[in-house]
Amino acid sequence: MSKIIDADQFVDCVNKSTNAVVISHEKNATTRLFAAVRYFVENAKVKPEVSIDSKQEMKFPKRGSSYFIGTAGQRAFGRGDTVDRAHLSEAAFYFDLLKILAGISEAAEYGQIDIETTPNGRDQFYDLWQKAKNGQSPYTCIFIPWFIDEEYSSDGMTDEEKAGLSTSVRELFATPDTEILANLQPDEKLLIEKAKREHNIDITPGQIKWRRYKIWDKGPLFFQEYPEDDESCFLQSGRSVFSLITCDPSKQIPLDNIEMWGNEELRKELKKRPLYAGVDCAEGTLTGDRHVFTVIDAPADSEVAHVIFEITSNEPIDVFWQKVKKITDNFTIFIGIEKNGVGVAHVRQAKALGIPRIKEWTTGPTNRPVMITDLEEYYRKGWLIESYREAENEARDMIYTNENRPEAAKGKHDDRPMSRAIALQIRKRPVPRVTML
Repeated sequence: MSKIIDADQFVDCVNKSTNAVVISHEKNATTRLFAAVRYFVENAKVKPEVSIDSKQEMKFPKRGSSYFIGTAGQRAFGRGDTVDRAHLSEAAFYFDLLKILAGISEAAEYGQIDIETTPNGRDQFYDLWQKAKNGQSPYTCIFIPWFIDEEYSSDGMTDEEKAGLSTSVRELFATPDTEILANLQPDEKLLIEKAKREHNIDITPGQIKWRRYKIWDKGPLFFQEYPEDDESCFLQSGRSVFSLITCDPSKQIPLDNIEMWGNEELRKELKKRPLYAGVDCAEGTLTGDRHVFTVIDAPADSEVAHVIFEITSNEPIDVFWQKVKKITDNFTIFIGIEKNGVGVAHVRQAKALGIPRIKEWTTGPTNRPVMITDLEEYYRKGWLIESYREAENEARDMIYTNENRPEAAKGKHDDRPMSRAIALQIRKRPVPRVTML
């Protein structure tokens, strides 16, 4: 991708007056990028007139163009500079991406900026990506998963390459394709469905074999180096609390809009069994944390539970609970309400509305680590399938502090994970004998 963008900038420099810039994250990478541009010059069918002023800059006198290649932090761009094309390569690895981008944005106010990178934690580039994804940025998101490249497959490896691998990997590669397809893991099935649905790509058994091999080799880093989606690829820096989360948005069920359901059988089925909910409480102010009401469906005949619905809100407490009541009026839901601090007001409001099956839940230094540990185990083992990408996102932002406490990273939230942790604890408690509707 770096070379494609740089080649495109080179073509602009040759064909019209263009000031192009490409910035890399380290000196060696800068040298490679400069060598690539020289290769374009030397192998062009019609070689352009070019002068090389330094190891970082070329000029194209015929068009009055220049091509500067530098390392992040080497040169500051800003007002007074004019940049028509800018390429920030491996931008997630810059020491201060936002500072560099601020200068480039001023210089390229009327130009084009391409930011390309491998993920690197959940810091400045991650925040930039999220803003663009949510429509709060002038940039357009383009995510490229590993499986669009057919070379990432055991079928694309030579016998010589396979011979250098361990016996267990060679045995994996020799497994018949039919056996691989008959024994797919849950995350592999979701990947196959997602690749077909979102990219119209059919994942092959050879790609599944290659993926298993690379996960053995790289562990959690596989999802950063070989991204499959734009959530799991952003691994949290520090000791991440959650190592694996399976997210399937198709499991969401609009409990607040049952009239619009097309699946009457599912609605009847849900009304026959208990559901479990957790509420993480907030003050109900626009600038504060959010209230989160999470519902888990855990059928008695299944080992796997699903997050099927959530309400997140910064509305006043009474408005929030009016929304919750519309749902509890239609289903049998056992609710855990965190009563710490402002939670007392939440419990009082829920009781005033006559909402049944409430458990006042206290989260403290003794049980909080247990709640988070249980949630991590259920996510990792696939016993709890998440269905909201935003919740997966918040969970991945949780790290263990130096005091070994599971907390949200600085500037992040843990409202959604905590509501799930409470719901899970309610689900694990013995259910009293009740008459189902």
